[in-house]
Order: sequence, then C-alpha cells, then structure tokens
Amino acid sequence: MRDDAHIWKLIARSIYGETTPAEEQELQAYLGQYPDLKQQFELLAALLRNTQTVAFENKEPDYSQKAKALLQKAAGTIAPVPDLRKKNRRLYYYAAAVLATIILSVVLLKHKTSPVVLKEKQLALSAGKGVRKQMILRDGSSVWLNSGSKLYYVTDFKGATREVLLEGEAFFDVVKNKKQPFIVHAGAIDVKVLGTAFNVTAYSSEAAITTVLYRGLVSITRHDGNKNFQPVLLYPNQKIVIPSKVLAEENTAGSESQPDAIKVESIDSTQTAAARVETAWMYNRLEFRGDDFVTLANKLEQWYNVEIRFTDERVKQLNFNGSFEKETIEQALAALKVANPFNYSIEKNTITISSIH
Repeated sequence: MRDDAHIWKLIARSIYGETTPAEEQELQAYLGQYPDLKQQFELLAALLRNTQTVAFENKEPDYSQKAKALLQKAAGTIAPVPDLRKKNRRLYYYAAAVLATIILSVVLLKHKTSPVVLKEKQLALSAGKGVRKQMILRDGSSVWLNSGSKLYYVTDFKGATREVLLEGEAFFDVVKNKKQPFIVHAGAIDVKVLGTAFNVTAYSSEAAITTVLYRGLVSITRHDGNKNFQPVLLYPNQKIVIPSKVLAEENTAGSESQPDAIKVESIDSTQTAAARVETAWMYNRLEFRGDDFVTLANKLEQWYNVEIRFTDERVKQLNFNGSFEKETIEQALAALKVANPFNYSIEKNTITISSIH
C-alpha cells in the first residue's frame, strides 16, 4: 500500500537536501513508480524554491489567504503565517508538501478573473463522421478536428480567458498569451494552457479521455472542481489517459483506485509528427495498437461513418494492431478478418459482426 504521508515527508526532506542516501534512493523509486508524484515533486520543488527566495527577501509568499490557513492548520498552529527565516520553517514546508495540490491549484488560478462567458455556447467548427477539418480560431490559434467532433466557443476570447468546449477529438496549436489562458473543456476535465501544442480525445463513446502534449505545459483538472481529483501537470511528450469510470465515480478522499486508474505515459519523441499514432488522423491515417474490437469499432464508426453491431460477447474480446489510410470499409474488414477470424455482414450503413462458431 502506498504511504502518501511517508512519501511527502521524503519529498520535503529531499527538497532541503536532508535525505540520507537510502532515503533518496527510496524516494526516487517511488517517483519512478508513480508519475503523478514525480510531477508534483518537480512542481513543488520549484514553488518552494521561489517561496523561500521571496521569504528571505522579507516579502510575503504569493498564496491566497485560504491556502495560508490550510498550511497553518497542517502545521498544527493557528498563529499567523510563520517567519520562514526561523527554525520552524521546516515544519511549515512539510505542511506545504502535504498540501502540494492546494498550492498547485492556487498557482493555476492565479490569473483567473471573470471571463466574458457567452450566453450560449457558439459552434466554431463541426466535422461529421468520415470528415476531418481545420480552422483558425479568433485568437489565431489553429485547431484540427477529427471526424464526428464539434468545437464550441465558451467565451468571446476578449476577456480573461479563451475557453472552448470539445466534443470528440482535436489537435490544438495555441498562440501563447500569458495574460489570457486557453482552456479546453472536454468531457469532465479541463485542459488549461498558455501556449502549446496538444491533442485531446474526448468522444462520449470511448472508455477514456486522453490528452497528449507535444510542446509547452498543460494542467489537467476536473471541470466540477472535485477535490478528490488531484490536478496533473503534463510535460512535453507525455500522455495522460483518464478512464471515464474514474470521472463518473465520486471517489472518496482515501480511495486508492484513482492513482492506479489514471495513467501518465511517455511517447516516442523521436518520431515525426506524421508517424505518431496519437495524431495519425491528422494525416488521414487510422492507427490502432492492441485495441479490442469494441474500441476499434468506435474508431471505425467515426472514420467511415457506419454503425457497427456485435451479436455476441466473445467477438468483442478480439484484439487488433494496424492502420488504414485509403482502404474502404469493406477492405478494412477483410484485412481485420485475416488477422483475427470473424463473420460480418453489411446492409447499407450497418455492419453486423459475430464470432466464428
């Protein structure tokens, strides 16, 4: 079982160079095992270094009053925020480490003011099934929309934030503007950036929401602000996969399912943009790696504008690897059948798939 209290103590000790070689080795093992902790450790180290510098210049750390109160509570005191130059600063920073997520939230919301929200979301771009489109948004940012997707304006892009709502999949190349963060609302999550290139997949029919970052920095939070969902910072050439069931569940504070369910993975940065699996669709190529038939069927439906039905559970468990580019749906099914035998029939726009008994 993961002992978060012990890990955060090691993190705080490491930041101040107080860990023994054995403790540092133990911490690095934890960080290697849990990517979410590694991200928070790196961000927290930067935050605390900045806070320490500010404190020794006899300036007030830039935290909200709420965050300060929580830090005091965690440190076991109701006294005013302690002078960081005193000996008890270590206790203060241990508390800060335990509340890293709170600090992260404060930083991410630092520039947030009341945006100019549209009375009704406005459709910016729509791509029907079997169609992929591209457009330039109001701020000059570029977006590519995959088939079966829609993008809406949530704000007018003239206020404090640039906000859009995505249904489906899109690749964004965002114009950098530190004073006006760009936020993508996708399903139950928000992806917040300043200027970057990333891909978001949030089809309602798929089992997970995925974000892949190629350039810049993004934060992933829950749209409803659920405190049990810890913000995740994504670095270049990383991918986060969030199962829809995790977002649907009201996880308790002590739940261990979320860290195990949410995955942060590295992608191959040596590949060209055209060769990447995650953005192959931008180059008119459908890629799939180890997909079960249900997952692949969802992709085929979007790609070919068809409806796929299964007659039994067994055929759904078949797995496939491959790619399609110029193949028709008939050619695609024939190729899949060679890899894993199954029966299928096509009637107008509906495909019925069954096991070979």
